[in-house]
Amino acid sequence: MDYKIYRLSVREKIKCLLTALVLGTVIAFLFYNHWFGMLLVPVLYAVFKKRAVHAGTRNRQEELAREFLDALRTVSASLLAGFSMENAWKEAEREIKLLYGEESCMCRELEAMNHSAALNIPLEQLLEDFALRSGNADIASFSEVFAFAKRSGGNFVTIIEGTLEHMRARYDTEREIQVLVASRKMEQKVMNVVPVFILAYLKVTSGGFLNVLYGNPAGVLFMTGCLAAYGGVVLLAEKILDIKV
Repeated sequence: MDYKIYRLSVREKIKCLLTALVLGTVIAFLFYNHWFGMLLVPVLYAVFKKRAVHAGTRNRQEELAREFLDALRTVSASLLAGFSMENAWKEAEREIKLLYGEESCMCRELEAMNHSAALNIPLEQLLEDFALRSGNADIASFSEVFAFAKRSGGNFVTIIEGTLEHMRARYDTEREIQVLVASRKMEQKVMNVVPVFILAYLKVTSGGFLNVLYGNPAGVLFMTGCLAAYGGVVLLAEKILDIKV
């Protein structure tokens, strides 16, 4: 499996479509007061679909990284207990299966790696293939160092502990950042809907006040410009708060 490619399920596609339909209806009613605003639904669907793919890819890679971290802990403990490298990875498979289940990403990867290793395929080659598909810089770095140590006879326990320390530090930093910006993200979500509520309030309570913006080219252009600016601000705010380590 290539973890850099995420395919939406039918349920996720339906969710994106329903969201696009609802938002398209709101835009048609508030910004244009005409059904042709619904013509934006395909565009909105493409946007929501792209965002869902990005979120799904990121969540799956984060999940894979957490499971890989736990697998490395088991490998390190097994090596310290006197296990061979191959048996250490088998022990990691059993541990990950207990922690995350047989259907977890890392459990399937470890099962495939151990099966291939039993057929005399070098472990460093299997890790390199996994690193290429994972899309994770830490896994790729570990794979390179592991292959070098395997050729030169390095201390695997030290290498694994160094990788664990580096990954733990990075993920702890990411969690701290997410905690710090959580309130800002909530504020951003609230501010995103405020303009819509203001426009809806004016539309419902003082519909005649907005009539000048509907049914004429100048009004359509003005409302389209407002809609584009509003969408751009929402995307910019999300990009600012999307902090990566």
